[in-house]
Formats: sequence, structure tokens, C-alpha cells
Amino acid sequence: MPQLLTLSRAARIAGVTRSELQQRLRDQNTEAFEGKIRVSDLLQLYPDVNLDSDPVFERVQRIKTEARPKSEYTDGWMPEPEVLLTRLKQMNRVLVKTKAALYDREQLLGDLLERIQETTDRAASPALDELRDWLEARLREPAPEEDKRAEIFARDAFFQVLAPSVRISPSGHEFFVEGNDTILEAGLKAGLNLDYGCSNGNCGACKTRVIAGKVKEVRSHDFMLSAQERDSGQILACSWTAVTDIVLEAAEARQPQDLPLQEIRANVSRIEHLSPELALLQLKTPRSKTLRFMAGQGVELSDDTGNHARYSLASCPCDGRNLQFFVERRDGDTFSQRVFDGSLSGQSVQVTGPEGTFVLQDDSTAPAVFVAIDNGFSPVRSLVEHAISIDHQESLNLFVAGWPERVPHIHNLCRAWRDALDDFHYRSIPEDATPEAIIAQLEREAPELSGSEIYIAGPVEKAQAVADGLRRLDALPADQLRLLITDGGAEPV
Repeated sequence: MPQLLTLSRAARIAGVTRSELQQRLRDQNTEAFEGKIRVSDLLQLYPDVNLDSDPVFERVQRIKTEARPKSEYTDGWMPEPEVLLTRLKQMNRVLVKTKAALYDREQLLGDLLERIQETTDRAASPALDELRDWLEARLREPAPEEDKRAEIFARDAFFQVLAPSVRISPSGHEFFVEGNDTILEAGLKAGLNLDYGCSNGNCGACKTRVIAGKVKEVRSHDFMLSAQERDSGQILACSWTAVTDIVLEAAEARQPQDLPLQEIRANVSRIEHLSPELALLQLKTPRSKTLRFMAGQGVELSDDTGNHARYSLASCPCDGRNLQFFVERRDGDTFSQRVFDGSLSGQSVQVTGPEGTFVLQDDSTAPAVFVAIDNGFSPVRSLVEHAISIDHQESLNLFVAGWPERVPHIHNLCRAWRDALDDFHYRSIPEDATPEAIIAQLEREAPELSGSEIYIAGPVEKAQAVADGLRRLDALPADQLRLLITDGGAEPV
């Protein structure tokens, strides 16, 4: 039986992104088997694979770290000693089984050689003599010191100890469990919308069933699973971690309407003034009640004095506890005035939401084109960070108009994405560019617009005109373009 690797782990071993590997498979007409690839096919696609380093993994991890804090989810890069020991014991079983199979094959070759000798002793056969001499010569040859197939086996085993993979059924989504993360935490970091409620073992909303593989309970919980549920393989994703590669039967929110309306009291953790007219508001929810949302959605924020405003979330849904919003100074907007005069610092804010249908098509592997005009950067930033997390799209192309010229923070963040990721392209568009000029630049610099998922967000005057202009392109399917008008906040049209 050929050795198979999941596409996600094969990409990590080859030092490429999963989307790049999928594109190479299509270009070379190489067959994948239910999300897996033969080791021999991987070596044919990447004959010069460097097994001594993992550059893409390091780059993606760095940009994810910069994009959102992980400290709220994990206390370290390595698993807890008890979990690590359990994984090592499981890996020991795999190695014992592998070594036993090797010894069995060696014995089989010895028995075959004896059978050939016995046969030639009874009846002379030049063909059998030749086969015996060849087999004896091969058995006397020393084992090769290097074998990339063996190196891939060793790398795969190493990754299974440090970061087992989780495949979700029926969606087929896959992610890795790293450090001290629970299955739920790892899934959220990977950008999946797994069902959960409290995230700390009280409600049972994250209940899921293990179809294959081994898991371990790592956190106490108040919600009690019945004996029948445990016998059927059900666990709480917020309290268990993966010991081996596993397959889970789990519910996911696939559409915005699948998410519940939530009301959460969050604290203002920081207000960063990026320019005289723009601030970054950061909220922190209780550990027991994080916000479930999809990238590109918005919420309503209300303070204790009755001021309220709608804003697009500017952060990744992979971290529902640390929420970020770009707030513009607006005349007559008391909420934004409190952000800028500092009176909101240290206060609590009511978060109500999420709302909106301007979300990432996260199952698509087509190139993604993001067009952010002024405050349209808020939802687009959320989309981009989510796209980086799930690593499905062949390429990410970001065009930002207005804010980069006035806010260095925005320009530097976009450049950091571009520098960290191979298939990420960023262009700053002049603030005075007309809709026609923006469309012309997209046609010049965005590859294959007709085959891309396009996301446009910004004030109505420009954003609507750009969307209308692109829709008039004959080769652009209407369902591949999504528009969010950001005038007055995050409320979509």
C-alpha cells in the first residue's frame, strides 16, 4: 500500500502553502485521494524538497502571530508534558508496528531465497539461478544512508507529535493542533466556524464525535457527558486535545445566519491613535464568552451612557476574545468622540451582533481580490487575516485606496503581509484615484479577474461605482463579486 499524506501535511513537508500544492496537482494532473497524496507523487512534484527546514510554516506562523495575539489561547509552543508523553507513546506504537513490518519483510526475503535455492536444487533453472544471484547481491548491499521517502516518514511522525491534524466531517476542513491548544482553540485559530458557546466546558455546545484517532481530556468541565455519549466517541472540543491525527464529526456555521445573535459585555483594553482622525479601538471579552462571528461582519457597540454605533470588525474571527475596530472621528458622533477624548478608556462596552453577509467564501480556492476604500479597510482586514489563517486561496491580492497615504500604520501592516507571504500582493491606490482608474488598475494588476473572488468595501460613491464597473465586464460572473457599503458604519446594503 502506498504511503499517503494529507494535503495539509504534505504542503508543510514540501515547504509550500496548501493552495500552491493544490495548484501544482492540477497543473500536473496528479490525482489526490480524498484529500491525500502519495509520497512518491509529492517527490515527483517537488524533487528538490528541503527536509531540513520549513520556511512557509515559519512565515505563516510569524504573520499570524503579528496579526493576532495567541497568548489568550495557549501558554506555549510545546504541548503539556502529559499530552506530549501520550503522543510519544502513541508514536512508539506506530514505530514498533513499522519495525515489526520491516523485520517481517526481511524474514520474507530470507524465506524466498531459501525457496529459490530448494527449487534450483531439485531442478536446474538458469532463470532461477539468475534470480537467486541477484537477490543475494541485493541483500549484501548496505542500506542507503539517505532516502527521501524515509525522511518524509520521519518528518510526518515528528509533526504528528508536535501538531496532530484534525479533519472535520462532513466539510473536509483540516487544521493542526499546536502547543497547549484544545481542539476548539486550534479550529478557531485556523479560521473555522465550529459550533461552541462558553468555550470553557459549561454549556456543551461544542460537543463533537471522534470518528478516528485518539484524543485526550486536558481541561476540567462542568458539562457532563453521559456514559452513552462517551461510549459513542463524543467529547467537548473545548476540553480535549488531539493525541494523533483525528477525524471529527462536528457542526460548523456555514452561512452568516447560522450564527446566533450575541450580547457580550467587553472591556476597552486599548485605544491607539493612528492619526488625528483615526483610532484603533481594542476590546476584550470575558474568557467565558467570546464573540462568534465571520470575517467581514460588524456589530453594534453601546456605552453606559446610551451612545451607540455600528462598526465593522477589523480582527480575525480566529480570536473572538480580542476584538478590534477602526474608529473615525466624526462630527456629531458621541461614541467616536469618547474614543478620541479618552473618556472610553478602561470602560465597558456592550457588543451586540454579529450582522452582515459580506463574508469570505472560505471554501473557494480561487484567487481572492480585495478592494478597500477608506473605512472599507476595516472589514477587508478581517477578511485578509481570515484568508491567511485558512490558507485556501491560490493568491491574495489587496488594493487599498485612501487610508495608506494618511495612516502609516495601515501601509506598514499591508507591507508586512506582502513580505511574509509568497502569494500575497499589495498595492496602495492614490486617494484621488477615480473609480475608472481603480478599475483600470485592477484589470492591469489583478490576475484573471474573471476567475477570482472579488470583495469591495468602502463609501458608497466610489465603492458602488467600482463594483458597477467590474460587473459590466463580460467575463466576470455576478456571484463572484461582493460589495459592502461602509457609510455610517458596518451596516451592509
